[in-house]
Amino acid sequence: MWLKLFLAILMLGLVNDRALGDDRPEDPGRAILVLDASGSMWGKVKGRTKVEIARESIAVLMKGWDPNIELGLMAYGHRKTGDCEDIELLLPVARHRAEDVVNSVNRLNARGKTPLSAAIKKAAETLGYSKERATVILISDGMETCNMDPCVVAEELERAGVAFTVHVIGFDLKKEDLADLQCLAQGTGGMFIEAVDAATLTEALTIVEESVVAAPPALKVPPASRLVAVLTNNMEPLDNQEINWHVTSPEKGPDGTYKVVKKYRHTSPRLRLESGKYRVQAKTGLVVVESVIHVDAENSAEHVVDLNAGQLALEGYYKEGGKRLKKRIRWNLYAIKAGTDENRRFLDYTNSPDPTYILPAGTYRVVLESGLVQAAMTVDLKPGDILKKKVYLNAGQVKLSGVLKEGSLPIQKSIHWYLTGDTPDSKGEYKILSHNSNPAPTFTLGEGKHRFLVTVGSTQNSFYVNIQPDRLIEKIVSLDAGQVKMIALDKASGQFLKKVRWTVTRPEQNAKGVYEKVTYSSYYSPTFTLRTGRFRVVMEHGGKKSIAMINVSAGENKEIRVQVKRAP
Repeated sequence: MWLKLFLAILMLGLVNDRALGDDRPEDPGRAILVLDASGSMWGKVKGRTKVEIARESIAVLMKGWDPNIELGLMAYGHRKTGDCEDIELLLPVARHRAEDVVNSVNRLNARGKTPLSAAIKKAAETLGYSKERATVILISDGMETCNMDPCVVAEELERAGVAFTVHVIGFDLKKEDLADLQCLAQGTGGMFIEAVDAATLTEALTIVEESVVAAPPALKVPPASRLVAVLTNNMEPLDNQEINWHVTSPEKGPDGTYKVVKKYRHTSPRLRLESGKYRVQAKTGLVVVESVIHVDAENSAEHVVDLNAGQLALEGYYKEGGKRLKKRIRWNLYAIKAGTDENRRFLDYTNSPDPTYILPAGTYRVVLESGLVQAAMTVDLKPGDILKKKVYLNAGQVKLSGVLKEGSLPIQKSIHWYLTGDTPDSKGEYKILSHNSNPAPTFTLGEGKHRFLVTVGSTQNSFYVNIQPDRLIEKIVSLDAGQVKMIALDKASGQFLKKVRWTVTRPEQNAKGVYEKVTYSSYYSPTFTLRTGRFRVVMEHGGKKSIAMINVSAGENKEIRVQVKRAP
């Protein structure tokens, strides 16, 4: 139904132009229908796929199609997954038999991405839009997914076209998809219709029929005015910078708010407004400014908005002249009073390796973090400044791995790494600064000596690493330990015993006559990681104890089975 609606728009528009008289000097033009065949078209609306709706709608429509109307058919996303160049002209712009159009649509298999901007551009070029009147009708259920800006494309095509128009219908759209599709229609003077169900489509069809029949010939409109932003006066306009523009009434209404006239998300949007005064708000980066402009609908003009701002680009390095920081970093941005580091006001953070900010003129504190290392810089930004600052951490990295003994395979499970303070407290304990349970973690640390503790079960080892700026140290730590898996079996049946408790102690009593506990487990078949040496193992089941003495060698991984009589 939604596809039928826009083909009806095309028919009504072209037929209406011809009805104005055969002696009209302007040719009614040609059109291309661009179909979204991306993977999302398999989504359902009230139990039916959008692909199915499209096929049936075209089949019904083409029964009454006028073969004299020239129409091309283009699709995208129908042949490959993840390919932004999957755009194909299925039927050239010509007078086609109805069954040819239906068969072409029925062969489409939605599967790929949504390169709608590139498809619109290709359709315009196919129509020769720069030399003659051209109309493109886009049907899409989602926004651009191929790194092109539909607003920019619409502007470029409108500027170069003789009388170029894109009509857009969005079907079953999400809220975040609206802006891209609206931009295409608004930027070229076309219509945008959002369809959500059969009822709204019927209502929309009535409105479109009336508006198209009553519309004058689609002649090229006069050049539109333009909004541009500059960092400060007498500078070139910003280029390739996303700016959110709100054009509103110049004064607040009775409710205390400004009435929104237009919204744009574009570097330099074109204005199609009635003559008059307007309030313009421009927001880019962390800059928000307002200005009042006067629009003359008959004469184009460039309305310049002064941001009174500067641009700050940041890069992080391990040391001066060293490698760039690209992963596991964080930038924190603060506004501060000039000449002081006090009264800092947090503004933003990002994990981007090389962020670029547009900021109001002022003084800022930039803090770069990686791991437990920080480096800071104060920047005075003046209007019009375009600064690139490098921040140096004076840091290096260490990559750790643990083995039971030198030359054995790395430990993959139940290993914990602790970065500690350098000196113990009054109780002989070291403060834990960071913890990581990855088998092979990488720590970013400042230059100097750092203490670590590694544990696997009850076994632990402490060691030091001397960090050097811009160097990666790979350190393998030996625990001088072995692993023993304990299993309790019923002596009579040979079956596993589940409700058991294991306690590992020193092999001999201490001065107080007590066996000092090393570790314990209530799991029926635990694996203990133990230092090289001799140990006493106590297994408790049903109120009875079984005791075994074991020897552990570095690097070994063995299993010990203890047979006991099952408790009644």
